[in-house]
Amino acid sequence: MKLVFFGTPEFAVPTLNALHDSDHEILGVVTSPDRKSGRGLKVKSSAIKKCSEKYGLPIYEPESTRSNQLHSTLKQINPDIYVVVAYKILPESILNIPNKGAVNLHASLLPKYRGAAPVNHAILNGDAEIGLSTFLIQKKVDTGDLLFQHSMQIDNTITTGEVLSKLSLIGAELIMKTLTALAENNIKPLKQDSEKATYAPKIGVEDCKINWLKTADSIHNQIRAFSPKPGAFTFYNDKRVKLFGSKVLRNTSSASLIPGQIEYADSIFKIGTATEPIQITNIQIEGKKMLPVDQFILGFPRITGGCFD
Repeated sequence: MKLVFFGTPEFAVPTLNALHDSDHEILGVVTSPDRKSGRGLKVKSSAIKKCSEKYGLPIYEPESTRSNQLHSTLKQINPDIYVVVAYKILPESILNIPNKGAVNLHASLLPKYRGAAPVNHAILNGDAEIGLSTFLIQKKVDTGDLLFQHSMQIDNTITTGEVLSKLSLIGAELIMKTLTALAENNIKPLKQDSEKATYAPKIGVEDCKINWLKTADSIHNQIRAFSPKPGAFTFYNDKRVKLFGSKVLRNTSSASLIPGQIEYADSIFKIGTATEPIQITNIQIEGKKMLPVDQFILGFPRITGGCFD
């Protein structure tokens, strides 16, 4: 089929790679415009733009999906279908252009975790099962009829970054399976049961702030849910500190640590919670790079015995 691909982050790259290597024809790629980021405010292109440039694909970078120019361009190139992976909400005027509609790859088992951050919320809630869905996009976000789904069991150590890396590869295969079924007209879309819907809104700063009065398991899930980005954080002497690589310490002699209290002994960095202490392996203090705890403690030896806010 002739298609237009919509996507921006690294998660979408395996799907674009698979489409490029397939018999489908990519008429163009729509992605977010270059942005200034980092300390030096250097201009950065999206992962999908870099991938598209490698393949010599036509690239469109609208500031808004309601752009008249984007609408005109899409009507002119006249795709059979859109493939959408981690992109903005598309207006009806654009969705109505391709005769086979628009297929979206979503990182949850819909209708569970509709929204912008399904994997973050799944790990935050301590879920043991995650998955992917392909569906036909409708006006209301993540409510379209389901095409295929794939589930995956995860343990309580895996982070959001690791899950997304795995799902991105599986998702590429799921999209290819979906397009084949649609091209051959041998799939019957299944309506979602909206009564079973749960939601996974965009992550805010308040979601990442650690409350040491919560249980060790809750804080552990929070740390891995926001690893590697945006990072679960706390404060020490008014400086923001991001924590990575957590583990709940069961049946430990440090159980008497008060919530937020820090202990470093035998190369183990422990922090008290409302229940068991947790161990941290990597720390990033505001304005500095991430360091393993044994290196971090060399620069901040007095932190031992202190308390995170």
